[in-house]
Amino acid sequence: MIDVCIRVVLFCICSCICVCCSPPKKEEGAKTKVVAEIAVEAKDSIQDKSIQDKSIQDKLVEDKPIEDKPIEDKLVEDKLVEDKSIEGKSVQDKAIYDFTAPSEVFVLDKKLNEISSLAYNSSENLFITNNDEDGRIFTLDPITFEIRSEDKFAKKGDYEAIELVGDDIIVCQNTGTLYFYNQISKETIKFNTKLSARNDVEGLCFDRDSGALLLACKGQPIAKVKGKKNQKCVYRFDLAKKKLDKDPYLIISDDELKYFVESSNSDKTKSKLKQLKRRAKDFAPSGIAIHPISRDYYLISARGSLLVIIGSNKRVKNVIFLNSKSNPQPEGISFDEDNNLYISTEGKGFSGKIFKFAYDG
Repeated sequence: MIDVCIRVVLFCICSCICVCCSPPKKEEGAKTKVVAEIAVEAKDSIQDKSIQDKSIQDKLVEDKPIEDKPIEDKLVEDKLVEDKSIEGKSVQDKAIYDFTAPSEVFVLDKKLNEISSLAYNSSENLFITNNDEDGRIFTLDPITFEIRSEDKFAKKGDYEAIELVGDDIIVCQNTGTLYFYNQISKETIKFNTKLSARNDVEGLCFDRDSGALLLACKGQPIAKVKGKKNQKCVYRFDLAKKKLDKDPYLIISDDELKYFVESSNSDKTKSKLKQLKRRAKDFAPSGIAIHPISRDYYLISARGSLLVIIGSNKRVKNVIFLNSKSNPQPEGISFDEDNNLYISTEGKGFSGKIFKFAYDG
């Protein structure tokens, strides 16, 4: 009986131990479910992260061309592009002539000590010119600039400019009177314009785009405009109608030249800048030519020994100060078929010269 009781007690103790040590099956299942849900959420999170990373990568690929260049460089580049479109500012096109050193210098015959013009004959590859007082036309060799021939076209007078159009060599007197000398017939026809000695014409060129002559005046305009002082004008002469337009074709004012010189020479000392502005103020056209490619207007001035370039918008594009010692009185300007630039200068007690500036476009 005692054995049976002992067995019963032992059985009860073991059962209690088993019950306490073994968790319920229902609670174990709940834990498994929670673990599974966490795993699913983790997987979804990883997928979401992958999608976000891919979006970021795609965005970086799209933005890469912008980031290839530093922001500072891009801003500077944009500024240069913006400034380049403004005529007369410090940002300019590459220089196509080295005006500090001519490529060649030609000493002329003593008959041309007072050379007052220069033009190019493209059909025969020759240059033509005249002196200041004698009514003669001189043909010059394009290599040596020696006199090839000379022709009498009129009596003595103050002849300042020359141009070639077709078979006619056109010479302009300071009064604005035009002399058409035909190379075939050897005859001269004279045309009077509305200009006079007061206007003092010294430059002449042919504008092939409009079929007209351009006459640059060193003196006063035809009509003075109130409040507009110190202006130099270029007038247009219609070859078909043989008529001068009364309104100026180009106007170059002292104020515009002064502004350009100041804005493009800000690095100069006050005394040097003052000297340059004084030379620019002396500007008075003594010759004019049109660049064969750019179609810019090149005007030289014996006063101040400078070259002013006017762009197609008829505003100052550049002001170049020539060497006043070697170019004491530049009077003629022309281009050859290779776009080389030639400037003739009177000798002022010495021999006349022609300076060649090689084209580097």
